[in-house]
Amino acid sequence: MIKASRLFTPTAVISLLGLIILPLGLALLAFGQKLSGVTAAELHTFSHAPGLGAATLYSLALALLAPLLACYWALAFSARSSAKVVAWLSPLLSIPHLAFAVGMVFLFSPSGWIVRVLHEVSGAFAAPPDWALLPERSFITLLVVLILKEVPFLLLMIFSACSQLPIERYRQLGQSLGYSASASWWQLVVPELLRRLTLPMAAVMIYSLSVVDIPLLVGPNLPGVLAQEVFAWQRDFSLAAAVNGLLGSVLLLLLALGLLGVNRLHQPLYHWLLVRVWRHGWVLPRLLAWLGRGAMVVARIWLPLMFVLGLGVLLSLLVWSLAAGWFYPRWLPAGLNAEVWVREWPFVRPMIWTTLSLAIASACVALVAALACLEAQHKEGRVWPQWPMLLALLAPQLPLVMGWQYSFSFYQLTPHLGWVFWAHCVFAFPYAYLVLAGDYQRYDRRWLLVGQSLGYSPWRCWFTLLLPMLRRPVLYGWVIAFSVSVAQYLPTQLLGAGRIITLTTEAVNVSSGGDRQLLSFYALWQFILPLVALLAVTVYLALASRRHNA
Repeated sequence: MIKASRLFTPTAVISLLGLIILPLGLALLAFGQKLSGVTAAELHTFSHAPGLGAATLYSLALALLAPLLACYWALAFSARSSAKVVAWLSPLLSIPHLAFAVGMVFLFSPSGWIVRVLHEVSGAFAAPPDWALLPERSFITLLVVLILKEVPFLLLMIFSACSQLPIERYRQLGQSLGYSASASWWQLVVPELLRRLTLPMAAVMIYSLSVVDIPLLVGPNLPGVLAQEVFAWQRDFSLAAAVNGLLGSVLLLLLALGLLGVNRLHQPLYHWLLVRVWRHGWVLPRLLAWLGRGAMVVARIWLPLMFVLGLGVLLSLLVWSLAAGWFYPRWLPAGLNAEVWVREWPFVRPMIWTTLSLAIASACVALVAALACLEAQHKEGRVWPQWPMLLALLAPQLPLVMGWQYSFSFYQLTPHLGWVFWAHCVFAFPYAYLVLAGDYQRYDRRWLLVGQSLGYSPWRCWFTLLLPMLRRPVLYGWVIAFSVSVAQYLPTQLLGAGRIITLTTEAVNVSSGGDRQLLSFYALWQFILPLVALLAVTVYLALASRRHNA
């Protein structure tokens, strides 16, 4: 019988080499080689590229506002919520950003469903209004979509941090000093939470800075955000555009470093403000106090609102994919038919198979790698620093993938499915690790000692005791990794050279055509796959729990 330690340690080493060290090393070597040939004239041309300044400001504003607003919204919600809410976060986390963004536009745009319903009820808006709850393409739309999608992730990280802190003791201490429950939360608990949220906040900031597929759908145009502009340069065939793409990716890396520095100052700045307010007895202006109370009220009903919004997104995608002649201002289509489904099915079937194959395989690899790394930490008797495990989240995705593309080109490696699969594993691994780490490290190992005292081997104890007892975080970690793989656009598009077509790449491609039926069809399928995986896991966990209780 092979000892568990002899298997887990090599697996952990292979995981670290293949999913962390190799990706970062390839990108750094590629950029070093490419930048050595850049001239001063090319730098000057890049610095004067049209729209570069505005695109950079857009990206910085997005990367600061979206994470900070999502963070404080999540903190406000957590103030009066229990850890039982965690079980309801997985459905929200599993919704791909792209499908969510498309559904949001279909609901809130000037000709969206909500405006149509308002016309039906009140007779207003005989024509689509110039204003809108969310314009089809704008910075505000992009900001709102990112905020709504990042809150569930930050909530998961907040509840994980809360399980490691004596929250009730902090609250009791605050109330004994005369503070209200709300004041105790914001003045005693939140500073500690912000310290533990440094890495998750960094990941959200870097994602907001470097995301490409969502801005392509709902972001501003002429100029777009910086990552969008760099991606456009990278796809251009001219030499000048290629150099601009290279230098633009370097600029993204520099902005990312700056944002990581700003993120490190978040908790100290919050603490400094608290001290100043306490020492000087400052009182918030009435307007800010009113806004704060309003934000707390909204935060309390955030979860049901998000579920209603998620159902609205799903319903809007389904109805639009089946609509026959849905012209404004009708609030329902003239009829329903499956013409698009029948016409597109021969084309979407191989995409579904490719997407499923990549997602299932990469989620399994990511899960095994995360388990191996966590078990290796236990065998060593120490917890590894978390930031190396999250490097794929702390580096902007676009420069990272472009670095791999440069390396493959330099070594004359042909784009194929294997490189896309490897890239999906790289980006799925940190999510699986994040979901698993807290529960795995808190697991009571005395259960394994009990099993060994009954004659079971360490390997058998791990499989028959530890894994069944941790089946919930393990399976949810797999579902999140699966969803991350389904949503990957840049690695699939760039490393596959357009030859590997998934539901996500096709949804982005058809979005430029303006055909809402076609876009909703592909976005709906992208929504369905993670939803089916989540439902399958949920049903399995319910059946397993019922068998255990019986």
